[in-house]
Amino acid sequence: MPEVSIIIPTFNRANLLLDTVASARRAGSDLEIIIVDDASTDDTPRLCRQLTGVKYLRLERNSGTSHARNVAIQESSCDFVAFLDDDDLRLPDTLDLQLDLLKASPDAALIYGRAFLGDPRFNLPTGRLIPEECPAGDVYWPLLEANFVTMSTVVARKRCLIDAGLFDTTLDTLEDYELWVRVAERYLIEAIEEPVAVYRMRSETSGQKTSDRAYHDRHHKRMHAALLRSPRAMAASRLKRRRTHRRHMSVIYSSLIHDAAEALLKGDTASAQAYLWAAVRLNPLHVKAHGSLLWLLARNLLYKLS
Repeated sequence: MPEVSIIIPTFNRANLLLDTVASARRAGSDLEIIIVDDASTDDTPRLCRQLTGVKYLRLERNSGTSHARNVAIQESSCDFVAFLDDDDLRLPDTLDLQLDLLKASPDAALIYGRAFLGDPRFNLPTGRLIPEECPAGDVYWPLLEANFVTMSTVVARKRCLIDAGLFDTTLDTLEDYELWVRVAERYLIEAIEEPVAVYRMRSETSGQKTSDRAYHDRHHKRMHAALLRSPRAMAASRLKRRRTHRRHMSVIYSSLIHDAAEALLKGDTASAQAYLWAAVRLNPLHVKAHGSLLWLLARNLLYKLS
């Protein structure tokens, strides 16, 4: 029996799926590949039925990524599960490496690693790695301050995910981060410094859920406030909860400003403007985004008038 199931949820990504599956095959020596087709309307069903050595599950109606992953976890025949988004890539032999480390840490629920950032168009590694640091052990409070666990780098004990309640199917964004926090509330988490995956960077036109930053970050703020009402968080002081929430929102705000600056350097003023608007809505009292947005709007106006 295989040791680990690598779960690939997919929806209308037939043009990307083959490369993702090929990278999964190279990532481990004893694995089960589960593709969950979330009612795709493109060529995905035909393509998947032609693949050998793959467990293909097709859902009758589109129910979202959380439901697709939960179905695969329940269908997995292994004690360990790994996750790979259909536009990301796994690096060779990395599943075996992480699995050995996780087995050596019986109190840990999961192990994550670092990921190369891939360009939005071709997912070629840019040389940049995330996260910059890889906290391990009891990471509950650090994780509440910032998400450093990238989905496609995770290998987890199936029973721990089930015990934590699996992915929340009421969320259509940030469902992975929300689950990692619930897992960290109960269990230790291990990490590996080496890169284990390539994560395709978002863009406003990439089709990723995180591409719509205004929607994404608005929901992020509400969800994070809900996480701070968990039993472990409520056992801490009100000051600690407020400080943690403030630091978390500061990380998201800085990310939006960074993305806006990168978009401007590429000449993508539409994306830059979207990121800055999202930053203003996220923190109306912070002046940095306001000034940048006013400058950008004035520049665009002058360009149209010239």
